[in-house]
Parts: sequence; structure tokens; C-alpha cells
Amino acid sequence: MFTLFSVFLPTCLLYVAKKYLSADNRDSPKYAEIIRIYYVKRGMILARSLLLILVGCLVLLVTSPVFAADLSLGVWQASGSQVWRTSFPWDGGPGASELVYPQSGKYIIASYENKLQNKTLLHIEGGFTGNIQAATGSDSDWKYADGPGLYYYGEFKTTGNSMFINIDWKKAITADSEFFFGYGYRRNNFRMTDGTYYIDEGNAVLDPLSGLNSTYDIYYHSFHVGATAQTKLSPVLTLMGTLSYSPLAAIQGNGWWNLRSLSFTHSGVGQMWDGTVGLRYAPAGRQDASVTVGYRYQYLSLYTGTEDISSTISWEKATNVQKGYYVTSEYRF
Repeated sequence: MFTLFSVFLPTCLLYVAKKYLSADNRDSPKYAEIIRIYYVKRGMILARSLLLILVGCLVLLVTSPVFAADLSLGVWQASGSQVWRTSFPWDGGPGASELVYPQSGKYIIASYENKLQNKTLLHIEGGFTGNIQAATGSDSDWKYADGPGLYYYGEFKTTGNSMFINIDWKKAITADSEFFFGYGYRRNNFRMTDGTYYIDEGNAVLDPLSGLNSTYDIYYHSFHVGATAQTKLSPVLTLMGTLSYSPLAAIQGNGWWNLRSLSFTHSGVGQMWDGTVGLRYAPAGRQDASVTVGYRYQYLSLYTGTEDISSTISWEKATNVQKGYYVTSEYRF
């Protein structure tokens, strides 16, 4: 009942906002607040759905014959950025807007792998950052009818959080390699405060953005395919790697610009890459414990997309890069 209510409520809110508020009133705080609540509720529904998927997988793990299970816990120190860009007509010529969010932080990584029958495995992995490291982001606008230079440019303090989940079914190909098929989901949330404009209509200025407290959330998710491989370097050292790819990912961005009481949605399709290479050390005589040190690279990008504010706006870029070294401890039971 609670789940049905949580699905029904945000849908009703959006319907009321679009049907009963005129186009002239859709820039009002009331409309913006309704849209903001809609996106919050929709995010809660998505999070609940992912939780149900995880619970279902855990039930499957518990009820399936278990031949061996692996648990790992570690840290991934990642750095990179989230960048998105739109283009649109502006006073008789093309225009563009690009926002950059530096994204660095420490992910807590946990995974559980259960060996099933017929050389198959079920693998669940999750990673999250409590807080993205505070950094300086930027907002750039170009009005090409007035020349190639920046028309507006501002900077802001950005923080936030991020997380990802992968659920995979694996099948052994050889003794040292596997093929897998699964589902991946990534969410990045950014908050913008303490802004300052340095270029306004092509002129150098120094204008603080008093009261800036805006947000931008972006989601990437899709089914993917991939492979793992490993090779023994010595009795205690193993070189290993993984690579997954999704050629057709669904991508959505939700923005809330508080100074303008403006909410908007980006929707598009793109691709997702995730690769790791690591060196695993297992003490001699121990088959139930190991430590892995390695490097991970995630690259997510947009092919094409739209913005709901106007059909003339194209969402042409949404690139997320996270890369860095990781260390994990693995236990078998």
C-alpha cells in the first residue's frame, strides 16, 4: 500500500501542476516547488526499486545451493568530473551552455559473489561516497551571434554525493576467464553554493550570486555485457582484470535553479564503460583470504538528448569520468 501511494502521489503532483497552472504561471515558486517534490519522490521510488532488486538477489542467494561465496570490502579513491552541455538558438545565432562539476571522493566498495550451479555465479557490487570533496565548479555560456568568446562565466562551490550498483550473472568460459551479463546504475548528486559571476554579457565583472543553493542530479543506468580474466604470476600473486560495456544506456538529469525558481529535466541515451586491472595477493597456504590493489576507470557519456524547457534545446553532452586506485580485502566462506 505504501509503495502504491508513493508512486501515485508524485504522478498526481505533476498532473496538477501541468493541467491547472497556466503557462504564464509555470515560472512561479508554486509550480517550481511542485516539480521539485515530484523529482524527490521519483528519486525515492527509484531508490526503493533498486533496494527491492537487491533484496530479491539476496533471497536468491539464500535459497540457491551455495558451493562457495566471496565477500569483499575496500576503498576506491577516485577523481574526475561531471560535465554537461546544451545548445540552443540565441538572438539569431547559436548559443551554448556548459556546466562543470569536479568530482573526487573516497568510495566504500562492497561486493558479494555466490557460486551457483553449472559454473555460474551471481555477483552484486555497490559503491558510495558520503560526500564529494568540495571544489570549484563553473558555468559557461556562449552567444555566438556576438562572437566566439564567453558571454557569461561564473564559478561556484560544489559538493554532493554519488553511488553505483552492479548486478551480474557470470558464466565461466575457461578456468581463468568469465563472461557476464548484468545491470548497472550510477547516480551523481551535486549542490551549488557561493557563486560569483566573472563575465556578464562579454564584460569582466565581479558579481556575487547571493543565496545560490541549486542542485543537479544525474542518473545513468542500463544492461551491460562484460568479461573477466586472470593469470597467475606466482603462487601468491594473480594479475586480474574486468571490462563491462553498455552501448545503449538511459540517462536523465534533473536541475533546480533556486535563484530563478526553475526546474528542468534532461533525457537522453548514451554509453557506459567500466574497467579494472588489479594485482591480488593471497598468502601461501590460505585459500580463504586475499588483498587486491588496482586501478579502476569508469566512463559514461551521452550520445544525444533533449531538455523539457523547449524543443529547441539540445542536450549534447553529459560525460562522467571516475578513475583512481583501489584496495580491497576478499574473504571466502
